[in-house]
Amino acid sequence: MGISRRYFLQGTTGLALGGMMGSALAANNKIKFYFPGMEPEEVAMAAKPKEPIGETINIGFLGALSGPDAGWGLPGLTGNQMFIDQVNGEGGLLVDGTRYPLKMHKFDDEAIGSKALQGAKELVLKHKVKFISAIGGNPADTTHPFLTKNKVIYASLIASDIKPDRPYLIAGGDVTPRIDMMRPIYHKINNPGLKRWAVVSQDDTIGLATQAWEVGSALADGWDVVYDKHYSLETTDFAPVVTAILAKKPDVVSLNLSYPDFVVGLIEQLHLQGFKGIISANYIEESSVMQRVPKKYLNGATNSFPLFDDPWWGEPSYQHEFFKQWTARYGKGGPEDQHRPITGIDWDHVIMLDVWAQGCQLAGTFDPDEVLKSLRAQAAVSTILGPGPMSGKDMWGIDNMVSPPIPFCEVRNGIKRIQAQLRFEDWFEHRKDKIISVVRDKGQMYDQR
Repeated sequence: MGISRRYFLQGTTGLALGGMMGSALAANNKIKFYFPGMEPEEVAMAAKPKEPIGETINIGFLGALSGPDAGWGLPGLTGNQMFIDQVNGEGGLLVDGTRYPLKMHKFDDEAIGSKALQGAKELVLKHKVKFISAIGGNPADTTHPFLTKNKVIYASLIASDIKPDRPYLIAGGDVTPRIDMMRPIYHKINNPGLKRWAVVSQDDTIGLATQAWEVGSALADGWDVVYDKHYSLETTDFAPVVTAILAKKPDVVSLNLSYPDFVVGLIEQLHLQGFKGIISANYIEESSVMQRVPKKYLNGATNSFPLFDDPWWGEPSYQHEFFKQWTARYGKGGPEDQHRPITGIDWDHVIMLDVWAQGCQLAGTFDPDEVLKSLRAQAAVSTILGPGPMSGKDMWGIDNMVSPPIPFCEVRNGIKRIQAQLRFEDWFEHRKDKIISVVRDKGQMYDQR
């Protein structure tokens, strides 16, 4: 099968430590900087760095901050701001002997392509951003000609957005779709007797592409895919969708890359209609789902995007420090109380922001071509999930995907906890021909979309 159980269940203390050592992160791994009301330049000057301070470098956040897709966007503002405050608290990002303060500008695209293009133009033409954090999907399709022309690095959460004609679009810190591709083998290893796989997601760019990669992977790992369909983005009643799925008697129901709001509706119907098998998904926001279903119903539900207070990371660790500082700042009673618990998305966007910052430091410049060239030259890029190479040419036609280890989480008594962490490269190498054949049959390879 191309992967051993020993390696599959291998601990990741070393990987977590690797993630702490990103060159853009503080040497002591503390995320302790918070400067309300101060401009980046003021913060940098107060730090009194040894190096000269240069101009402020603007970065953008272009994603859904409202609507059904907001669960993948809005929380990401917190982690990115923590990172920026940390860098500025050290005097700014050290690039070629000069410290550059960072400042974030945001735009709510509501996951609508036309609004994303409007936001991209505002961020680039008005604020002169050199990097954009984004969710991707339809907005990536709409904005890429403009961003390519202006040579602005755009970090999508969706690696399937990567294409050769989008040379400045990078992804991979968010483990989509690699997590979706490897969830079938995770379940097969845990319970070899499982046979019937059902998968569903919304009928949009990211749903179509990511589900194609999941179906190809499930077939490559010996599953009988009994349901493989998409629902409309306008769907509000998921009862008929779930009825159709359960008619196929699946052992596992995968929700693929369903939007957070859709996941709630789907799991609620799985509960109401008596499904007793395994629920598996790209992302489940447990606190939202448990407002609709009993806590015990989610036991064993599998997804990724772990919490950073998970014992898996060990302590002290960057992850646990992130959790503590996020809670102090954004948690209940904090100065920027978000009125919700921390989620996996609060740190998700930070990964590629840190990767870009490292690339600038490695290249000694903010020039995007040199930044990407320097990142690809590394054997592995450091991330908060662990080290990963810049790869992806077999899947996307260009090596613009960073590939850190993939955490697999299961819900235990209402709390998401890591059960294993798995590397992608060897697994994919043994299956890529069959998987790509399925993806191509579905018209979802990068040169078909």
